[in-house]
Order: sequence, then C-alpha cells, then structure tokens
Amino acid sequence: MKLVIHYMESIEGVHIYPIIGLIIFFTFFTVILIRTLKMDKEEISTYKNIPLEDEDNVNIE
Repeated sequence: MKLVIHYMESIEGVHIYPIIGLIIFFTFFTVILIRTLKMDKEEISTYKNIPLEDEDNVNIE
C-alpha cells in the first residue's frame, strides 16, 4: 500500500479527485431524491405492483 501512496503523492493535483468524486455522488443522489419526491402517485403505484404482475401484463410507460 505504501507503494501506491508514494506514487499518488507524486502526482500533482491528486487531491482534487476525492473532491470531484464527492461532488458527482452528491449531485447524483440529489437528482434521484428530487425526481423520486416529484413522482406522481399513480406512477409510484405502477412501480410498486410490478413484482406482483405477470410478465405479459406489465404496462410501463
């Protein structure tokens, strides 16, 4: 592990990668949360019942 840490420390600007990863994760999580909260109740009901329906009767729009 020391070998990897040594090479990572020698790369200039490597400290920005964890920050970029955190920003991407936070943005993705926020978008999914907002989209989920804005879903119609009918759409939620459709997704909720998918495991109980037959494969021939699935009507996803």
